Amino acid sequence: MLVSQNIAPELVLSDPFPLVVVKNVLPLELLADIQRALPPLEVMLQGKPFTSNQRFNYSATDVAANSNIAAVVKDLVSEHLGQAFLNDIIRLFHQQILVHYPNFEERFGPISALKAGIRGQENDALCNVFLDSQIAFNTPVEIGGTTVRGPHLDDPRKLFVGLFYLRLDGDQSRGADLEIYRSKVNPARLDITRTASIADMELVETVKYEANTLVLFLNTPKSFHGVKPRSRTPYHRVFLNLLGEMPEPLFEIEPNRDRLYGSKIATNYD
Repeated sequence: MLVSQNIAPELVLSDPFPLVVVKNVLPLELLADIQRALPPLEVMLQGKPFTSNQRFNYSATDVAANSNIAAVVKDLVSEHLGQAFLNDIIRLFHQQILVHYPNFEERFGPISALKAGIRGQENDALCNVFLDSQIAFNTPVEIGGTTVRGPHLDDPRKLFVGLFYLRLDGDQSRGADLEIYRSKVNPARLDITRTASIADMELVETVKYEANTLVLFLNTPKSFHGVKPRSRTPYHRVFLNLLGEMPEPLFEIEPNRDRLYGSKIATNYD
């Protein structure tokens, strides 16, 4: 089941950038099956060392190759690598793509004819949007009140980004919500990680880190978002990370290579 299939285009907001937030996406029984079947943290880490509140991705390729992962998880990941999911994205964001990228069709062809491929794999030469579907996670938080990522822009090659939250049962931590920003200056100051100075940002909306919540947005030079600091917890933050990447950047940014704005942010969370 595609997480996007029941979204009406009129639900897409245009300010501060094209965005849609949907709760109660999957039937509760299916959601529970997926949560129970998610691979444990040690499997997804694949032996990699980690620190507190650090981001990792467990790739679609790794999910498919792991015979111990249940079919319900494999299906969730694989279904979002195909043309049907890209068609849903086009259905939702067609007009917004043209607004933010007026020369899009000159560069990549008709939006209605975009063809899905899979990022990092060998694809048909006609493919021009390369999809990825990952189990993304942030490691447990040993130092409370830190954020895994402040306000930032995603890679300019990405056309869209999706986050489908799979918060684990028993996770009582505070924070880790998605924060949506509007830049108060133009251009916003960015470091080499595309992270902005918080002083340049206005917080517009907060999307709670709740299981069965989907956030889909068009990636533009205005699509600033970040993660709210999280309290100390032994639970990892987990979500399905969805994206479509173009063959070349959609926009340009000029980062300040002499500054880093992406350091951990302290709050009163313990």
